Amino acid sequence: MSSNPSISASEVAWRNGVQLLERRNYKDSIALFQQAIDLERQEGVKSPRMKYVSYLGLAITLSQGKSEEGLKLCEQAVKREFFDPDLYCNLGVVYLRHRMKSPAFEAFQKGLNLKPGHRRILEELERYDHRSEPVFAFLPRGHAVNRLAGQLRFRFRSLFNGSSNGNN
Repeated sequence: MSSNPSISASEVAWRNGVQLLERRNYKDSIALFQQAIDLERQEGVKSPRMKYVSYLGLAITLSQGKSEEGLKLCEQAVKREFFDPDLYCNLGVVYLRHRMKSPAFEAFQKGLNLKPGHRRILEELERYDHRSEPVFAFLPRGHAVNRLAGQLRFRFRSLFNGSSNGNN
């Protein structure tokens, strides 16, 4: 990567940060995303690329489990560069970590509107789209009776299907 003269040092740091993030090495990825932002400033860029800011927010959130700073960084990035589906994906993941499902799925949908078939967004949606129908369809999904019955159904399925196979 660094042998290509058209790729800036900040871009190299960001790419390396993404690789570490994919390997779940959050602490080191945070350092590289911050380095990418700092290098851009040294290169004379007044405001950093929003993809650097968004990935920094994502890494902070994944590192800490729930982070107001990470959430703010991702929201800021989407507001300033609303045409990048990767930023919506990052924001959706951060919203999910904050247990904000509705805004998360809205972010994923906006990302898919920009780039249908976006791999990461589809993977995230697949991960969270395995819910069964409510046990009692005439009650809302969030109703206490449906929640309890759903938890019992899940436990029974785990017992009878074997918890290691992962099938519902």
